[in-house]
Amino acid sequence: MSLDPATPGGTSRPTGQFAYNVQDETWDWDDDVYRIHGLEPGSVRPTTEFIMASKHPDDVDRVRDELERASNQGGSFAVSYRLMRADDQERQVVLTGCGYGGGGEIKVVEGYYIDLTADFEEQARAEATRAVQASNESRSTIEQAKGVLMFVYGLGPDAAFTMLQWWSKNHNVKIRDLASRLMEAAQSRRIAVDLEQPLDRLLFDLTSKWSGHLGAD
Repeated sequence: MSLDPATPGGTSRPTGQFAYNVQDETWDWDDDVYRIHGLEPGSVRPTTEFIMASKHPDDVDRVRDELERASNQGGSFAVSYRLMRADDQERQVVLTGCGYGGGGEIKVVEGYYIDLTADFEEQARAEATRAVQASNESRSTIEQAKGVLMFVYGLGPDAAFTMLQWWSKNHNVKIRDLASRLMEAAQSRRIAVDLEQPLDRLLFDLTSKWSGHLGAD
């Protein structure tokens, strides 16, 4: 049976302690390390082979290198990697510890597993929310800019957007930036809505001034 530390049936703090006996090549885990791995405490005997098999294939070498360095040279380490749990869930984990010994020989590596999955997920949600908000704001500004062009030139929505695209592509300015500048100009009453030529001149100024700063999209 596997346990999820985020569920009532398998609750645990996201940090567990381990000890690795360098000479015997044996591992000791506390109950929380088992749970982080999605396992019942004491259900398996952790070995180096088992521990490495639980890492994402792309992360195994980094983790192995840090453990070998701590085992041979001592000192502290910390490595972030993806843990593949017994229930096939992927977790974002940091393994941190230190090698200790005496007489020039490292005898034990002790440290902690820290499950940071919730932090990564929260960060991802926050970034996704910001991206959606920015996208919505950009679309709104573009729609407003289209409205200005539709009003001044008597265009339909598609034709107005095509005009924005033309200015964007030929002057290497992102559409959202052009739309934003056009709306700033409109709000400052720099557009004479009864004349097409002043708006043509303004579009030229808005794109030429910033040309090359940002790529068109």
